[in-house]
Amino acid sequence: MLRLMISVVTLSAAMVLVGCGGGSNNTSSDNGPGTDQGAELADVLIGDVESETGRDTVSNDSADQGIDTAGDGTTIPDGDDDTKPADVTGDFSAVDAGTDVQHNDVAAGDALPDVSTPCLEGDPCDDGNACSYGEKCSAAGQCVGGTTYACDDGRVCTTDTCDGKGNCLYVVKSDACLVNGVCRTSGETDPENTCMGCDPGTDQGAFVQANDSADCDPSASLPKCKISLGGTCTAGVCVTGPTGDNPCDDKNTCTQDSCDLETGLCVHLGSTGQPCVLEDRCKAGTCNQGRCIIPVDASCDDDNPCTRDSCDPANGCLHENQSDVSCDDNNACTVDDTCFAGSCQGMVLNCDDGNICTLDGCNAITACWHDVASNPCCEGGVSKCDDNNPCTNDDCTADGLGCINTANTAACNDGNPCTLNDSCLDKFCSGVEKNCNDGNSCTLDKCEAGKCIHTPLNAVPCDDGRDCSTGDQCTLGQCVADTTLCDVCTYTFFPTADKLVAMTISPDGLTGATPADLNHGLNLDDNASTCAPSSSCCCGIDNSLGMVAGLQIATDAITKAIVDGDLIMLFEHRGLRTDGGPYTLAFYTGKLDPANAACDYQNSDCQYFVSEAVFADWPKCNPLVSLDNAKIVGNRLTAGGKSYKFPFDLPLAGIPLHVDLYNTKVDATVEVTGGKITRMRGILGGAIPKQQIIDAINAIDPWTITQIDKETVLALIGEGDDGLVYPDLDADGDGVRESASIGIQFDSIDSTITGVF
Repeated sequence: MLRLMISVVTLSAAMVLVGCGGGSNNTSSDNGPGTDQGAELADVLIGDVESETGRDTVSNDSADQGIDTAGDGTTIPDGDDDTKPADVTGDFSAVDAGTDVQHNDVAAGDALPDVSTPCLEGDPCDDGNACSYGEKCSAAGQCVGGTTYACDDGRVCTTDTCDGKGNCLYVVKSDACLVNGVCRTSGETDPENTCMGCDPGTDQGAFVQANDSADCDPSASLPKCKISLGGTCTAGVCVTGPTGDNPCDDKNTCTQDSCDLETGLCVHLGSTGQPCVLEDRCKAGTCNQGRCIIPVDASCDDDNPCTRDSCDPANGCLHENQSDVSCDDNNACTVDDTCFAGSCQGMVLNCDDGNICTLDGCNAITACWHDVASNPCCEGGVSKCDDNNPCTNDDCTADGLGCINTANTAACNDGNPCTLNDSCLDKFCSGVEKNCNDGNSCTLDKCEAGKCIHTPLNAVPCDDGRDCSTGDQCTLGQCVADTTLCDVCTYTFFPTADKLVAMTISPDGLTGATPADLNHGLNLDDNASTCAPSSSCCCGIDNSLGMVAGLQIATDAITKAIVDGDLIMLFEHRGLRTDGGPYTLAFYTGKLDPANAACDYQNSDCQYFVSEAVFADWPKCNPLVSLDNAKIVGNRLTAGGKSYKFPFDLPLAGIPLHVDLYNTKVDATVEVTGGKITRMRGILGGAIPKQQIIDAINAIDPWTITQIDKETVLALIGEGDDGLVYPDLDADGDGVRESASIGIQFDSIDSTITGVF
């Protein structure tokens, strides 16, 4: 026990006095004759154990010669029996372990060296900082100087250390990879090949095979101008399925689309003259240099009397060909014009007057013409052999002395005003009955005195041409039917949709704290010099309403509603395109499809029903809330702008307020896999008339929010320019700012829309 106490005391003293790590290595600098540098505390052998056997070789006795007091070889026993010699000369050449280490006598088995005086000026030393090197002892025995360096490679996936010699060690953490200088988390896929990923247990320096049998996008491996419906990961490679030519269809009927075989890029050449339609499929227009121009009075009337024109909201204008219907082809050289398979055709007008003394012809505008012919049988345009029968050609014999009267097919008049194109046949005049069919099955058509008469019919079965109608019957000359079934929408949903899993409204109009964070709003007025709220905003970001909507009570209520499944909102990509061309981004409220009622709606691709109310654009059955100018360039999706607005249920302080969102914009980053958007993260922004917010809050009765009363909410919002919320945008374009801007940050995952409720 006594020896243990001595060891502890000695260790404590060493920790106080050794100012320079490692001490001095000079073995010839004794303080004086026969005196060790450790003499100030005496040479103490520590860590010796009594079980050691043998004698000191200097004194050759059984006592330990462990304390050199004079440097002349005389020692004082320390009470043990060592087999190693003590330092008996003071020159540090002998220690218990046989070696003088840093001026301290250390015996074999000693736990710590003897404590010496501070290091000597100029000697190398160690200040205990692993990130410094080259230190030296000062005149005061202090370890100073040296070069300090830092080891930080700026990567979150490495542990950075210094080796004390001016070098850095960067060790990749066990749960990460460092591929081509970029940190990757475990399971993260290669951005250029989703079939390869980070697996720290296999290789921390490279992507390895991953996601076998998973869907992937094989586009990068396809030849130019080829497309595939999808691929499958196989042994680290995206193996494509069936391929085909890229049609490069930009959904614009006014362009001629093709793919450049050299560059693989789509080419869209504008065309002129072709019929076209835009959003309203019941209003036809004409292409002009790649743009569809819709006249103000546009309709489905194709100006063809031989088609029955109607409109199907889902498919657009319909033109049913008609036959046996009277028409006018606007050609004076035809008569009894009648529709045949959608085309107006007439009989060729007979301009033969049966007179051999005239040359006959027809002009499409002026009809028949007759010029005087040069004929020896004629005098003044009249034949010498005229028998006054228009159905004979009156000619002379060769010698001019006799007459020849032969039957002809000349035009004539049979005396019946209800016949047309009367012509001679076997010297008899007859015509073709005039066609008075007006194409309306609910009129009785006949000719009287050369005029067509159309008498309306009643209580006669008919067909209005619509498969969805029932009980078709003539009423006052019109075909009337029950169209109740025709008023039912046939809903069409597209395969790509996203369900919002998070919504946040910030109380300011600032940018994110780091590059990975979202901005807290959008530049809704396209003016980088303005922002809101004025007390905390920058960079053109508009979010005036965030001062109230971004209160903690509001954001907590939104989060709870989403997590609890009480608030389900979805984006639908109608006709999704990823080549920068436009498509429609629709916005719905919904609920889980009963077929997958237990689906994890916050993490999985679930099926949803959407509210039938958003299809009130009846009978077109198109969604009311949509932005038709959505486009994706790279991984960025943008949609909307100043001319867009839609009704919106604003979650303000936990209350769904039904308002109109003007200047609607969406700006998001997207992840596209297998032709679908699997993740969308961005901001939905717009402007809401402040008075509309106040009116919506006042209309809530009863007030069911217990955390805050209605009066407090109204006081926070304020009237006019007062309160936390102030109008910062002119949404209606009258030059007066009446609306408050808002930015709603969102995160969404892949989903599927299957029906309505």
